[in-house]
Amino acid sequence: TALAERFPTIDGYLRFIRVAWQASRAYTLLVGFVTALMIGVPLVAIGVVGRILTGLPAAVSGGPDSAAARSLLQLALLAGVLVTIQWAAYSAREASCEALGDRVNHRLQRDLMREVMGPPGIAHLENAATMDLISVGRDTFAQWMRPGRLAWELTLLLSARGLLIGAAVVLTAFEWWAGPVFLAAVLWAEHEGRQVAKKAAEVHFDSTPYKRRSHYFFTLGTEPGPAKEVRVFGLGGFLLGGFQSNWEKSHAEAFRGSSRGEMLATATLALLSMGLLGWLCTLAARGQLGIGQAIVYAQAMLIGLTALGTASVSRLRTALALKMLSRQEEAVAAVGVRPGSLPTRTLPAGAPQQEIRFEKVSFRYPDSDVDRLRDLDLAVPAGTSVAIVGDNGAGKTTLIKLLCGLYPPSDGRILIDGVDLAELDPHRWQRHIAAVFQDNVKYELSAADNVALGAVEHLGDRSGIEAAAETAGVAAVVGRMAEGWETVLSTQHKGGSELSGGEWQKLALARAVFAVRHGAGVLILDEPAAHLDARSEARLYEQYLELTKGVTTIVVSHRFSTVRQADTIVVVQDGRISESGSHDELVALGGYYAKMFALQAANFDLGDLADDGGGGPDGPPDAAVVPAPTKAGVAR
Repeated sequence: TALAERFPTIDGYLRFIRVAWQASRAYTLLVGFVTALMIGVPLVAIGVVGRILTGLPAAVSGGPDSAAARSLLQLALLAGVLVTIQWAAYSAREASCEALGDRVNHRLQRDLMREVMGPPGIAHLENAATMDLISVGRDTFAQWMRPGRLAWELTLLLSARGLLIGAAVVLTAFEWWAGPVFLAAVLWAEHEGRQVAKKAAEVHFDSTPYKRRSHYFFTLGTEPGPAKEVRVFGLGGFLLGGFQSNWEKSHAEAFRGSSRGEMLATATLALLSMGLLGWLCTLAARGQLGIGQAIVYAQAMLIGLTALGTASVSRLRTALALKMLSRQEEAVAAVGVRPGSLPTRTLPAGAPQQEIRFEKVSFRYPDSDVDRLRDLDLAVPAGTSVAIVGDNGAGKTTLIKLLCGLYPPSDGRILIDGVDLAELDPHRWQRHIAAVFQDNVKYELSAADNVALGAVEHLGDRSGIEAAAETAGVAAVVGRMAEGWETVLSTQHKGGSELSGGEWQKLALARAVFAVRHGAGVLILDEPAAHLDARSEARLYEQYLELTKGVTTIVVSHRFSTVRQADTIVVVQDGRISESGSHDELVALGGYYAKMFALQAANFDLGDLADDGGGGPDGPPDAAVVPAPTKAGVAR
């Protein structure tokens, strides 16, 4: 807007007031009332003190019973009341500004959190510039820089402004030119100081990538998750060095000294103030100005200078907080979904009922010039299981991301029962999917919640939770915990418990089973046995066929003990499907899959898996290590 372009600081204050009003009208009004008291009381006190000093000689000469003495006593009582109100205002300001600031910060973080989670895709979370904006809303910055701090700083600014204007009015009574000149000098000095603070704030936030990196090194060095590797590999010095060097880069230019304009303005104000005080003293010495008047004018000037000092102390904090407010609003605008921009078409419960079909699908990630998928065609009949295998980077996980609606295809289309996925409400479509990812989330919540989050609308379905856990083979683990299903799955919480990698994987599977129980029609298993031992893997796959009956299941894996049980196996190479068929058909084809399987079979007796549910201490080798074949298979 024009206001934002011409007066960005004023626009920032107005935007903060709007957010504060939305966060808490009551506290906003209270802060405004307290600020008015902090402006009015000192100005009234100047006049009261001046009248006390002016009437003091008459009261002394007239005695304690004189009218002058009684008037002086009344003024003294008024001064006491003003002091009491002033102290009460200071106390109320601290409490009300703290409360309002907390509410403002909470609202801004809530808005940012809602908008970050709003898009159905994840492209914005894999963009460095957007993540720099989002990080501003996190707790990686000092509390005194957060937008809520403006509640405090704004009261200081407004009270300082009010006192300065009042002081200028008082000085105008001394000499008509004194007030305007003094006001102009103070505002000039403040403007120059504010420009320095604004520049420092911009430099400070331009260094956000270094701050994120510094915080990352700090997290690696202080949190329990990475602790084992940090010690085993002796990473302490490396992490400290990374933390220090990135911190130094982020602060290299953030806090520079005063500008030449600020020093000139400050020197001018100092000379003017000394001249006015000297002139007051000269007139008082000549008897041309009463002592009370001289003190009133001197107090007014000192109040104006104090107001400047107050503003100078808070201006950097104010500039940083205003910049943070602006960045948080930019982040919300960058990731927010415009109302009405998403399609609203939905599928009936139980979809897909016919098939999932990829038609000539191509995809490349934003800011990349490499196609991860190229003219890929794939049909997945409803209720069947499909396994996707291939080298790392072949495009398997990318295919899953597209099916989940996390990214749109760059070209081609994905059809669900004949309906283009681009025409469906992405959030509603995602409710049709249950997934177990290799990097599944370890929620620091109760064991029950960890399962129920698969269908969060059914948190109270304890029987369903227990049944899903039993199916996934994790019920016994929870049963051994001190508080059972109410145990928080983190040792960072009192009475909490930690799971092994394999147990977390089983819990993630239970979460997916719970989602299927409550209507998800597509089950995605992305390396489902990555953290399981061989026997647990065997038991998982014994349950696999029963689990996937009637559910459209897609498995991404390198382990053939998994994929050979799927109805259809597809091999992805260089973003395309090179082979497709059942296990027996692909072995007979003699292509890439057959070569990978033969290499595995040479080192691992697959018959052992059926005999004892094991497969040796190490399990089958990872197919990802198999070199690319010399002959490509034929897509079916």
